[in-house]
Amino acid sequence: MNNFRPKRSNFALIILLVAILLGIYIGTRPRLVPGQAPLANIATIETLRMQFNQDAGKTRLILLASPT
Repeated sequence: MNNFRPKRSNFALIILLVAILLGIYIGTRPRLVPGQAPLANIATIETLRMQFNQDAGKTRLILLASPT
């Protein structure tokens, strides 16, 4: 019976190669689409209100995210 089992060293090498390639991809990809404005950093409710009112007449979306 022929059971195929890759050697652990080959598996570790593949994982290392994938991690390196993923790091290169993440490090070199553009942060914003050309022409896209950066996201607003909302620190206070007043900043949120000001940004919201500034874009009157446009489609606005507020997303609330929680780590829990």
